[in-house]
This record gives sequence, structure tokens and C-alpha cells, in this order.
Amino acid sequence: MDESHARKNLYVETYGCQMNDYDSQRIRTALGMNVVEDPRHADVVIINTCAIREKADQKAFSSVGRFKHLKRRNPDLIIGMGGCVAQLYGRKLLESNPHLDLVFGTRNIPELPRLISLLERERIVETSFDVEDIFGVEPFHEPGKVTGFVSVQSGCNKKCTYCVVPAVRGEEVNRPIEEILRESENLVEKGAREITLIGQTVNSWKHGGYKFGDVLRKIAGIEGLMRIRFTTSYPRDMTSKLIDAMSDTGKVCRHIHLPVQSGSNRILQAMKRTYTREWYLDTIARLRGAIPDIALSTDIIVGFPGETERDFNETMELLREVEFDGIFSFKFSPRPGTPAAGLGGSIPSDVAGRRLKELQDFQREITYAKNRSRVGCVEEVLVEGPSKNGDHMVRGRTTHNRIVNFPATTDIMGKVVSVKITEGYHNSLLGELIETI
Repeated sequence: MDESHARKNLYVETYGCQMNDYDSQRIRTALGMNVVEDPRHADVVIINTCAIREKADQKAFSSVGRFKHLKRRNPDLIIGMGGCVAQLYGRKLLESNPHLDLVFGTRNIPELPRLISLLERERIVETSFDVEDIFGVEPFHEPGKVTGFVSVQSGCNKKCTYCVVPAVRGEEVNRPIEEILRESENLVEKGAREITLIGQTVNSWKHGGYKFGDVLRKIAGIEGLMRIRFTTSYPRDMTSKLIDAMSDTGKVCRHIHLPVQSGSNRILQAMKRTYTREWYLDTIARLRGAIPDIALSTDIIVGFPGETERDFNETMELLREVEFDGIFSFKFSPRPGTPAAGLGGSIPSDVAGRRLKELQDFQREITYAKNRSRVGCVEEVLVEGPSKNGDHMVRGRTTHNRIVNFPATTDIMGKVVSVKITEGYHNSLLGELIETI
């Protein structure tokens, strides 16, 4: 590579969850470059990957291949891969992709400037978990953006048999509450009105004698912050004190994402989820008892090794009983190195596909009915920006995490407004503006 080549433009391609979105903004801060939307104009291309499912792996591998022609045209171009796929496969990625210059792990973002400076001499793999300050780089925040993320932890101590997260993000490290507050305050100063606290099992956070409910109460005191969300929660860590904090703190949104994964105790045990169906339902009852209007969403895996029709039907019964507002559902995907990858009793793809479709079709009707039930109601909506549904329309979310589109101008971005719901669709609501609060 030409040492005189000035690297000014950065292109970042992100796959996966909110944690990866957050990390991509940290990459942007760490490198301090101008971000471009077209990789042809970039001096550095970073692919930030997700390994939670096999399809995510394949997307990452395909993405690397798409940039090969840019490297031929510009040999000084640096192509790097970060995130969970990079952590999982490491040096193998360099061996199979000669045009790839840098592979870095989930905890190595603060080291990116140094790593890129070393590329003049050799291609590099850096996936060590031994990083002194995991949270040392705060994310970039787009001017005018209403929402923002704050990471409260990295890694996971749970032992779910299907999950690759402990292998690619390491053991749970919880961030000091002072750092969480400082980053949250910085985001609000930059225009954020809603903050989502993120972690692999966010509600398991504890540090210095504090628990997660204390974080909610402390952040609620930030002037200018209107709403607080958090994801993803673990059912066994949904304590009474945390539920009290959610109920008592007006800024905490009336929505929780609480992954159940299966409605069958037999499958939950095989997954090592550490709770039963009955425990989960009791937790839902405690949440609804404290916050009667709370909206619930969840994750479900179908086709886990050994899942019978009876197991699947128990999951369907759980959906009928709880009536989630929304779900994220997937066919089981074996991940390298996880215990579930070696289990017998694999479910044929067509059977798992049929179960997934049945589950999703059923939930789609539940969600549609819930959205239709909102017609005529007045909802408080935090306006996030222009709607994709046409000109002179804006988009926002209710405290229950329902998307609302309605006619208005973008000068009300960042404000909470009253909107009367006129239509309920499968994935969103339509309304009309009543007043700005």
C-alpha cells in the first residue's frame, strides 16, 4: 500500500441487531473519517457483521466478495471486517479472501486507528477479548436524530445451547453507571429525545451495588430526555424491583421485549433457558399487574433439534394465551461451536418452514387485531422523521412501540404529539395530528 495515500472517506456496511448499529457508529467515531454512502468513493470499507444465524454469515461472506472489484481498481483501498463473524472465523477470513486486509473482533473497535496504521506492513487479524477499555469509544450521533442507543454491557454469561454470543462477544462485562449516565447526557445534548439501553441480557446488568432498575431511575432524571427503552431482557432477570422501577418511572416506555424462544418446557430445558413456561407466564402476569397497558414482544425459535408437533403446539398455545403485540421468529440455525449444533433429532427444513409459517401467520393476525383496536384512540407519538408512506407525512412511535404515520411537517421532529388513530394495519397505524404536547 502507498504510505502517502490519504484516507479520508469511510464506508460502513452493517448487518444484524441494534448492538451492531451501535458498534458501527462507534467505528465511525474511532476512525474520525467522512462517511460516504457509496463504497466507490471510500478509502476504507468496513463490513460490520452478525453471526446469530447462518444466513447472517452468508450475507457477510457475500458482502466481502462484492468489494473485490473495488480493490482491483484501487489497490490502496482498505477492506476490513468486524463484528461477530470476524470474531468467529478470524484468520480463516483472510485465507479465503485475499482482498480482505483487516479482521477485528467485537471488542477491538477502540484499536482501529492503530490497526489500520499497521496495514502498511501486513494484513492483520485482531480478535482478542483482552481489551482494557471495551467501551472506550462512544458512538457518533447524527445531527437531528431523535433516538439513540447506549450500551450498558458487553458479552453474556448465559449458557443457551443454541447461542453463539458468549463465543463471539465474551463473558458479561457491565459498564459503570457513571459512564452510562455520561453517554446518555451527551446524546441528549446532541438532540436525542429517546434512549434505548442495550445489552445481550440488559436487565442482568449490575455494577457497584447498583441493579438495572437503578439505571432506569437515574437516567430518567436527565433533563430533556423524554423516553427510555431497553433491550434485550432475560426472563429470569425480570425482578420485582425492576418491574417497580418500570412502573414508577414515567419516562420508561410501556413496552418490553422478553424472548421466550419456546412454549415447551422440554425444549426450554434443552435450550438451557433456566426458566419454565410457567415461570415465563408468571413474569408476564407480574408485568401486566404492575403496568396493565404494557405491550409485549418476544423471540421464538422453531425447529429446534428434537422439537415435536406437541412441542410446537405448546408454543402456539403460548401465543394464544399471551397475545404478544409482535414477535421475531426464526427457524433453528446451528451455530459453530454451540452445544445445539451437535444435538441429534434435527428437524427437516420443510417441517420447520411449515411450522414457522403457521406461527407467523397466526401472530400476524393477533398484531393486526391489536392495531385495529387502536382506531379511535388518541396516542402520544414521539416524531422521529419523515414517513416512507409519502410526502407531507411524518413517522413516530407510541410508548408501546407501535409505528404511526400521519400528515404533518418535519418541524415537529423530536416532539411528542397527540395523534388520533384512524386506521390500523398489520405493521403500523395511520392517524391525524391533534396537538403538540
